Amino acid sequence: MTRFISIIFIVVILLLVLLFTLLNAEPVSLNYYLGQVEQPLALILVVTFVAGALIGLLTSVVMILSARHDVSKLRKQIKQTEQEVMNLRSIPIKDKH
Repeated sequence: MTRFISIIFIVVILLLVLLFTLLNAEPVSLNYYLGQVEQPLALILVVTFVAGALIGLLTSVVMILSARHDVSKLRKQIKQTEQEVMNLRSIPIKDKH
């Protein structure tokens, strides 16, 4: 059932993209530092959206990898601390009284 819902969702999204492309087919001029290009508005918007999504994804991956590195360092520190506590617990207590 979920597969059927997924297929319907994908078809609806594709139809919306097709409609968006048809409504925004007029060419626009894109000026950048090295020159100028004339492309359909829909293409420019889609490329901009994909570039933004990729930048966001790369930023997220860097943050996730950094967090995983921090977690592994903290786990090692916890193991060392637990080992130290176990060593301290095994030392007999000497009363000076």
